[in-house]
Amino acid sequence: MELRIVRVTDNFDESCYLYGTLLGWPVTREWDEGGRGRIFGYGDVGRIELMEAPSTGDPVETVSGMFVSIEDPDVAALHQRLRAANVEITRPLADQPWGHRSFGILDPSGLELVFFQWI
Repeated sequence: MELRIVRVTDNFDESCYLYGTLLGWPVTREWDEGGRGRIFGYGDVGRIELMEAPSTGDPVETVSGMFVSIEDPDVAALHQRLRAANVEITRPLADQPWGHRSFGILDPSGLELVFFQWI
């Protein structure tokens, strides 16, 4: 079994760069027929599936009211690496009262990602 977040995006190439190159998540499946798509693995069961939006000229709706929370063993190092790559940090690196150290970004499709580690 796996848990997969699926995001249709009009920023397919930029989103793939974030997940594949900057975060280093492996591609577990990809396709070009019927529109481009790519699935990135995270751990044993987590997946982000990106599907390129049809080119209708209409922007894809932004995501509101939710975010994806992703555990990382060293969020300070990840924070530094993403800042060095000029990724905008939308939630500053901070210790939270529930025991996490975390920070957030928006992926190129507008999906908020919050990276955390237990402290």
